[in-house]
Formats: sequence, C-alpha cells, structure tokens
Amino acid sequence: MPQHLTEAQKSWAIAKLEENRSLSEVAAELNVSKSCIFYVKKRWQEQQRLRRPLRQGVGKVSNANEDNALVEYIRQNPFATAVKAREQALFPGSLRIAQMHLKQSGLKNCAAARKVFLTAEHKHRRVQFANEFLIHGEEFWNNVVFSDEKTFQSCNSGRLRVYRPRNTRFEENYTLTSTNSGRFSVNVLQSEISGTQRGLGH
Repeated sequence: MPQHLTEAQKSWAIAKLEENRSLSEVAAELNVSKSCIFYVKKRWQEQQRLRRPLRQGVGKVSNANEDNALVEYIRQNPFATAVKAREQALFPGSLRIAQMHLKQSGLKNCAAARKVFLTAEHKHRRVQFANEFLIHGEEFWNNVVFSDEKTFQSCNSGRLRVYRPRNTRFEENYTLTSTNSGRFSVNVLQSEISGTQRGLGH
C-alpha cells in the first residue's frame, strides 16, 4: 500500500474524520494503512499542520580553522593515519568526519609506492651510457637481451598507506624509498632474445 499522501488527500482525510468517519474507512478509501491516517489525525490535532516539520540537520562540529589544521597536518605528514592526524590537530569531530574532510580536500588514502630515487650521479651515468651506444647500428642492437625483473623477498613488512592528491603516486613526498631489510631476496629475470622468452634465476 502506498503510504505517502498529498496535502489534498490529507485535507480530505481530516474532513472525513471530522464527519465521524472511522480511521479504517478513511484508510480504505485512500488505500493506505490505518496507522498512516492515525498520524495525519494526530499531527493535525497537536500541531494544526498537515506536513511533517522539516528535520533540522546536525550542526557542524568543527570550524574552518580546525578543518584546515587537520588537512595541513596530513599535508605535512602524508604517511600519518587519520587517527593520528585527528589527535595531533585536536580535531573535534569523529574519525569518520575527519576522513570525510580529508577526502573532500583532495587527499586520497592509497597504498604507498616503493621506488629507488636516482641521484644526480646515477642520471649522469645513464645519459653517458645511452650516448655511448647511440652510434651503434641495427646489427649491434639485434644481439641485445632485454629483460624484466621480479623480486621475491623472505619477509613482508606490509603495505604502508599514504594520503596524497591524485596523479602523485611516484612523487618523492608520497613514495617509500627501497631499503635493505637484512633478509635475502631472489631476482627472476624474464628475457627476450629473437622473439623467444626464457626465465633466468639469479
């Protein structure tokens, strides 16, 4: 049964009730439940209104300065959790509201990428190497082996998460630099020579 009545239907129901029609009779004619007509009648008797009063939303729990302090803390400490940021920034809202503010500010909580950043010396050597072999012809490059590498480690330190703007996955501020853990690792190379692939363990 539909439970939503128009204002005209509610007015008609009140008029019929004032004519001493029963709740059941009025409900049957409007094809609604008896309780629906009961609440229409009750609201009219107590408040002299047919509509429900507008619900008042919950007031904002934080001001602009508190919101900015939360967001600024995460910008300065992108690897901090929302729990830590809420505590350090003295944010008065709940954890869910803090996370909502961070998301609205454009900071997305993602798994942090791991990357070895090249030094100026590394970059210089790579350019030097490329220039050195640039003069070689097609015959030389046909004998070159191209490979891709996958590393398997004996330990797992877990994925750390970071708050960062979109399209900044590999920016240095939001990336974990690779470090030696003291455990062993195995590198597996997938190589391609003349259209064939071979797996090489090292």
